[in-house]
Amino acid sequence: MSFPAYPSYQDSGIDWLGEVPADWRVQKFRFTFRESGEKIESEVVGPMLSVSGYRGIEIKEYDDENQRRTEEDLIGYRIVRPGQLVVNTMWLNYAGLGVSAHEGHVSPAYRAYSFLDQNVDSRFVHYLLRCSIYVQGYTQLLTGIRPNSLQMTRADLMDFPVLLPPASVQTAIAAFLDRETTKIDALIEEQRRLIALLKEKRQAVISHAVTKGLDPNAPMKDSGIEWLGDVPAHWTMRPIKAVVTRVEQGWSPQCDSEPVERSEQWGVLKVGCVNGGVFNPSENKALPPELEPRPEFALRAGDVLISRANTRELVGSAAVVERDYDRLLLCDKLYRLSVNSAHTTPGYLVNYLQSDVARGQIEVAASGASSSMLNIGQSVIRAMPIPTPPLTEQLQIVAHLQRDRSMSDALIHEAQSAIALLVERRAALISAAVTGKIDVRGSAKVLPFPIDRARARGLIATEIIERSAHQSTFGRVKFQKIAFLAEGHVGISQLAGCYTRAAAGPLDGGLIEDMERGAHSIAGIERDQPGGSGTTNSYILTRSRGSHRQELADWLGPDRTAKLDKLITDFAPLNTKQAEAVATLYSVWNDLLSEGAAPSDDEIISGFLNDWHPEKRTKFRASELPEWLGWMRRHGIVPTGSGPKTTTGRLLV
Repeated sequence: MSFPAYPSYQDSGIDWLGEVPADWRVQKFRFTFRESGEKIESEVVGPMLSVSGYRGIEIKEYDDENQRRTEEDLIGYRIVRPGQLVVNTMWLNYAGLGVSAHEGHVSPAYRAYSFLDQNVDSRFVHYLLRCSIYVQGYTQLLTGIRPNSLQMTRADLMDFPVLLPPASVQTAIAAFLDRETTKIDALIEEQRRLIALLKEKRQAVISHAVTKGLDPNAPMKDSGIEWLGDVPAHWTMRPIKAVVTRVEQGWSPQCDSEPVERSEQWGVLKVGCVNGGVFNPSENKALPPELEPRPEFALRAGDVLISRANTRELVGSAAVVERDYDRLLLCDKLYRLSVNSAHTTPGYLVNYLQSDVARGQIEVAASGASSSMLNIGQSVIRAMPIPTPPLTEQLQIVAHLQRDRSMSDALIHEAQSAIALLVERRAALISAAVTGKIDVRGSAKVLPFPIDRARARGLIATEIIERSAHQSTFGRVKFQKIAFLAEGHVGISQLAGCYTRAAAGPLDGGLIEDMERGAHSIAGIERDQPGGSGTTNSYILTRSRGSHRQELADWLGPDRTAKLDKLITDFAPLNTKQAEAVATLYSVWNDLLSEGAAPSDDEIISGFLNDWHPEKRTKFRASELPEWLGWMRRHGIVPTGSGPKTTTGRLLV
């Protein structure tokens, strides 16, 4: 998207700012704000607020590292009212500025300021004072004057130049940035969700491979362990102590904070070197030269390292050392396992330790007084059962998982690169708009991007019902199935359903009720009740149709709009039972794909009839389901494994 420049410009009088639009003015901070002197004297006001480097002023989240202070400790903290500017003058960076939308309190390091001029748009000022280029221009000027000081004095702040367009232009810029930055934030969130789904799928592939194997037709047997379930019949169950020859801990001397810089230096590993399941040798601390190294703890190719102390999510993380590191030493917070090559391979053992079943046992067994540092004992690792295939099969499993990881890593890297570009675009757009480099006055119509979940659900419900209510076959069950596929197939993740394997197919009752409430709010759509003009499963339209459609199209964009339109059109001829068949087949198929399987039609049909709900076997015959799998393929309604999974698992057999 390109934007025009303003018709004319003038010199701002500030070297680092340069030219600004002709009718914009610059005035000092002292003439724009007045300091709020409110301090907590006895009663604490609101929650503790923090300054986020990305979004501004947010309510502080507490954990074991950052404990909530007592009310006595908060005496002297400053009170912040909604609409006030909060400034951290301790550091010269833009992350310490922002207009608060909350009432609360901040530490004495912050000051709160109210607007002197009520015609100044607080949203514009929020964007201006959080623009890195703008604020850093001034702070770099100060560091040039006082190179040894990182603190902004009160006098510095009072002289801070505030760039102010005419009031109407401020409002237009703020509206434009509200819209565009939230659209960018929504795209960033989609990429983060994709990364989470890719990691979840990778985890499912690992867990399936090391507990069920790669052959879907292999005979199974009971492992004898409730939390592990069935394993391939030719696999052997052993405790980990039977597949390793040695378990040892390392050495944790007082080291330098920096990692080693030269190959001849000695270093001691940090516990984070195994996070993510891949060994990272750069996670180390340099051993001070006055300390004598202990070469017996040097790393060797094939060592399996396990973190014995970390957070609940990271304790027990494992990785294989791929080559010798003669001057990197094992630390005390890591276990080193030497595998018995007659029974297992390092790669297979590490993948098993990363599986859901193993992680579940490790996290349950981890102990400690604080969730920020839990411990797992050697005895837990030694006693943990591991299903062991023949060595040749272990190598095949490891190779399969390496290929899958390479593919998912590439996709994750693409998503992370997209996030970096979006963050960069967001910052550049804000900077250009608030400093007058681009004229956005003609593009400042406020649109709801991204909309909240309730609004998203209401809009999708309105579209489905308005398009389908005239059909004699359309009712609540068919509506539920189209809604499920709107999330799973069309990719409308904002619906955020949590689907169970119900008798009539994938179901989230709370989602459907929320969508019906939203459709009533947006378009006056009513659910027909007993004694009405139709059945209890039908809907009544009480207003003219289509008023929501522009908002829906603006939100979804052209691709998802077209895909949703096709889905509703494709489902129009289907009756309730046929819609149920398609949605359930899609869900079974998608669940299998998400677990890393490549299911045949027979396996999908078996899952439909045997792993879903007992009613499926009474309502459907195996011979009729291939017709609907063919229908799905002809209409392009084919899952990829990234859609929502059902939450009950394969129960109700």
